[in-house]
Amino acid sequence: MFIKPFRIKSQTQLKGSDRKKLRTELRQAFPSLSEAEVSQLLPNKEEVTLIRMYCHRGESVIVYQVQKDPLFFSLDKERQIYPTVYLLWRHPNLLHTFTTHPPVVQVLGGGADLMLPGIVTKGEMTPKSYGRFEKGYVVAVNTTENSAPIAVGVTAHSSMDMFMAGRQGRGVCVMHVYCDQLWEMGSKVQPPSLPPPEVARQDQVNNCLPAVELSGNHSPDAKVDEGQETIEVTKEMERLDFTGEEKESGGGDGNNVKESSEAATPQEEEQPQLSGPESMDRLLLHCFLKAWKTSAKKVEVPILTSNFYRIHMLPACPDGATLDIKKSSYKKLSKFLNAMAKKELIEVKEFPKGIENITGINWAHEDLKSFVVDMDETTVVVPRTGGGGSPAFIPPKLEEVYQVSGDTLQFFRANGFSKGDVLTLGEVRTVVTNYIKNQKLKQEGKNTVTLNPVLHEAVVNRKEGYREVLRWDEIFSRMLGKMAPAVRITRSGGIPLIRKGKLDPIDLAVAKRSGNKKVTLIYNAGVYGIDESELAHQIQVGVAASTSVGPAEHKPAGTTQVLVQGNQVAFIAKLLLETYHIPRKYIRGLELAPKGKK
Repeated sequence: MFIKPFRIKSQTQLKGSDRKKLRTELRQAFPSLSEAEVSQLLPNKEEVTLIRMYCHRGESVIVYQVQKDPLFFSLDKERQIYPTVYLLWRHPNLLHTFTTHPPVVQVLGGGADLMLPGIVTKGEMTPKSYGRFEKGYVVAVNTTENSAPIAVGVTAHSSMDMFMAGRQGRGVCVMHVYCDQLWEMGSKVQPPSLPPPEVARQDQVNNCLPAVELSGNHSPDAKVDEGQETIEVTKEMERLDFTGEEKESGGGDGNNVKESSEAATPQEEEQPQLSGPESMDRLLLHCFLKAWKTSAKKVEVPILTSNFYRIHMLPACPDGATLDIKKSSYKKLSKFLNAMAKKELIEVKEFPKGIENITGINWAHEDLKSFVVDMDETTVVVPRTGGGGSPAFIPPKLEEVYQVSGDTLQFFRANGFSKGDVLTLGEVRTVVTNYIKNQKLKQEGKNTVTLNPVLHEAVVNRKEGYREVLRWDEIFSRMLGKMAPAVRITRSGGIPLIRKGKLDPIDLAVAKRSGNKKVTLIYNAGVYGIDESELAHQIQVGVAASTSVGPAEHKPAGTTQVLVQGNQVAFIAKLLLETYHIPRKYIRGLELAPKGKK
């Protein structure tokens, strides 16, 4: 992102209230930082500069600079805070960290992303080798020689998807790296010398090449196209052995190359490179066996194959992975279960005609006996009604707030607030009460308050003329009436977002299409942090109905619509209330469910 020169749009010094707000955002973004540590990062006596800039690919970025060093940045649209290497050198353990070999650093500095083969892991590959996280998780990158981070990025996949990829594909989408233009903007100090990371303190680590792949960021001096540059990077990486030293060439005896090759051979046998269908086949078998050892251990047979998959196999899927039968080599559940029947793991019979049931389970089968359940790989034991194995949804925190604006600006500015600041109902009451007490405006023995010029401007309309006193309750109601209503949405691990106006509820509607067929339409799910595509998939699996996601007609621009065949309001309502934990008051259209269905 910062490989090429950027263009600075503006620079402003943060005021006291903005600095306070930034401290709060930092504590929310990085819970491991104590209040004292955050105060050290943003000292009261030091200037904090907010720099708005445009990167070479058009991204709008906000950078916060303290003592001439950029410490963190955020994308203007996301508001997710990312630390720079300057901040990470002060707090090396702030982020989850991946380790790579020193030669890779130079290539990352040329605009490359970190590939899975370049990530050093400890011991035999397991679902926990990369850690536990979701796609888009903010991470740092260090080297086998030094624990000091040298790059910051986001994960290209969840940890389980990385494991299932068989060390193939992209691992980290690099956003900022040591020696890029953002680093050049600061004091240009070198990384501190720290002990090697724990993953490097072992006799043997898993590794293979190539370790990087060029992203859209390229060095400004590069005069080759992406294809040529990729070839050059690959050739350069092939000249390096696993310790980061150059292999002997031509006149050497070749011992180093031979030993490296021999050392890699057993590992390559242990970690076969799996394609997409093969990875999904392995995940299917894993969930199938785990289901029988957990939720289906005491299940009564016969059981519908579709129910077994939905109730038992999907919840058995490890966190971060996505179980999708269509992406396997079997393509259909019936083919997979028939394959398990041929292995004599289960018995499958069709009765009545066209309806398949599991009628028996061979508990003595060696595959079942030898399978060991890792309970830590699935943190949520709630049945995911067609959720495809994704982790449990954490609903956003929704707060009705009031924004400082208009006639109330002078009053709140006198109390240390700025235009656009938001307060809850309780906070507004506290500010007003404290102001009245501090200014000694309360009339003794009466339930009225004397209005000074600042308070008068905030709560009295100009058409009313001059008012000397008002009751306490009038002051509160008038103050709230003149402030702009808004909603503060705080998603798990994210920065609070302020949405002006009242929050639109999730809207459920039933409409008729050609042939008098009914469809269910869902609007505004994304406002509540729900992935519309994931929601559509859950409904599709749960009710066996076709779904689609696309722009909504006759709605404001940007509104996304989820369309489901049939009247599925009852199922969708249960999904939103029980799985997504959306309060009932934020769902409109529940009364459209067919009568007789709950």
